[in-house]
Amino acid sequence: MLRKILIISSLGLILFSANLAAQDSISESFISFKRAEELAIENSHTIASQTYVVKSAKEDAKAQQVKRYPQLSFGANSMFQSKIGSISSPVFGTQQVGSHTNWSAGPALDIVVWDTGQITKKAKSLDKTADAQTDNLDYNTRQVLLNARMAYINVQLAREQVRLVTDALKLARAQYADVAAKKNAGTADLLDLTVAHQEVVDREKDLETVDGNLQVTRKNLIAALGFDPNSKGVDSVNVEPIGNVLHTLLPKSDAYVDIEAHPQVKALENQQQAYEFAAKSSSARHWPRITARGTAVYQYPNLGDNSTVQQNQMTLNFYVPILDWGMISKETRSSRYQAYSAKEQKEQTSIDLSRDAEDIKERIDTLKSLRVADVKAVRDAVEVARLIYDSYNAGRVIFLDVQRANVKALSVKVDSAQNDAELAMQISRLLSLAVSEGETK
Repeated sequence: MLRKILIISSLGLILFSANLAAQDSISESFISFKRAEELAIENSHTIASQTYVVKSAKEDAKAQQVKRYPQLSFGANSMFQSKIGSISSPVFGTQQVGSHTNWSAGPALDIVVWDTGQITKKAKSLDKTADAQTDNLDYNTRQVLLNARMAYINVQLAREQVRLVTDALKLARAQYADVAAKKNAGTADLLDLTVAHQEVVDREKDLETVDGNLQVTRKNLIAALGFDPNSKGVDSVNVEPIGNVLHTLLPKSDAYVDIEAHPQVKALENQQQAYEFAAKSSSARHWPRITARGTAVYQYPNLGDNSTVQQNQMTLNFYVPILDWGMISKETRSSRYQAYSAKEQKEQTSIDLSRDAEDIKERIDTLKSLRVADVKAVRDAVEVARLIYDSYNAGRVIFLDVQRANVKALSVKVDSAQNDAELAMQISRLLSLAVSEGETK
């Protein structure tokens, strides 16, 4: 028995440890661009919260709609009264009429016969509100995806900068060792050695800077994916090369954008219609409202007879407001003003999004052209740096010229990486405006 307990305990500990490892695996493994999108959607509290808001709004609309249906209920009441009536008769003397204890119990059926569309228009208003919340969910999803993509691309850029600076540092150290050897051989002077050492120090400082930036961007990515940015193993997160992601995003750089189909615009349009229906529902309260109520109860007493009786009753209620001090009119105008406000917001949002879309498209075109030029610039800068170093070895230039060429080559490479990252970011921004965006890719 003890052996079985030990075996079960050991298995439980192993499973528990494996579960913990699985929970931490996100911060220790390779994360593809597509997987980052999926994780951002799956772990987003913003999306989860808005999903519940949508469900709540839909239930509100359904609850309003069923108010038009007959409502069946069961009711009961009891009453005690200290004084009851009496009847005096010469023959029978004084007799009590009624009872101190009164009660009734039974089902009731309530029907709205006529309300001039109050309930129906209110239901339509809540339907449009639910549609607006669904649009907000779409918008939130787009933003979560955009934030995750931006964070991912920033990590890619930071990793590329670390790689480029690391390569530059290796080159600087190799050239410094070469110059030191030449100095010992008497073919290089102290100035060359000092400049070569200065370049090593500069690249070491650059590496510290870009490495620190990489750690920050990794934490930002982990946070964008819904995990604790300070969890164990964040420093080892690895991502795809930026070239892979650009290869995926470039075909989408001409994604179709229809501003009127954007969830922000659609949400405001639905909200405008919701307020308009709410105004109509309020205005309908000016007109008569007719309801019917049918009951089938057992009650005690039966008027003057102290006995239980089964009583059926049908009641028709007619209600029309006469003096409400303008309450209905004010509520109607309030809803209409809100509808006007939503319409103005929709118009301004359409203008802003159209401007953003045009700006993004122009930036994408510019960055595509720069990308072609960057290939040539990098190739030329690397070749110039090589030729100048060959000239230094031949004694035709000083090492300061070599340093300048190396810095230029590094700068051009970094600029090229930054342009690639910016292009990926701009395409991501365009996708957040595109018609088909808002779903996990």
